[in-house]
Amino acid sequence: MMLLTLTMFSCTKKADIEGIEPKLPALQLSSLGFQQVSPFVISTTVLQLNFGATTTKTATGAFKVEILSGSTVIKAVNFAKWTGKDDLSTGTTTNHTIGYTLQSSTYPNTNVYAGTINLKLSVLGLAPNTTYGVRATAYNAGNSLNSSITQASFFKTAQ
Repeated sequence: MMLLTLTMFSCTKKADIEGIEPKLPALQLSSLGFQQVSPFVISTTVLQLNFGATTTKTATGAFKVEILSGSTVIKAVNFAKWTGKDDLSTGTTTNHTIGYTLQSSTYPNTNVYAGTINLKLSVLGLAPNTTYGVRATAYNAGNSLNSSITQASFFKTAQ
């Protein structure tokens, strides 16, 4: 009986990967948050957003962060890739930055990202004593795929 049970239910890691990996999303933002305490002083705060993401058999591309007032986009911050400065930073002037570290994964074609986005509130055109939402959108290389996550009423500015 035990031999029958072992042969019926034995499997290999390779079979597991071949069965599950095709079902994984090619690109997925899984989380967006921050650990700082709100409300934020606009003139001095660099808001550090944390994000989690995965890619399976696809390379990363651009990344966009939108600041929302209700459902209206009041400012978009664009990054050409998931590391570096935003597209409006010039020379020695850095407005916003993005970066990540790869986390371990048991799937050979899947990358897991723990990322950070640093936003200088003073260059976003925010109003004091206002609550804002954030939408983050990640793109693959070539921009053929994207994944977004929205946090409404996400942070508040101080007087």
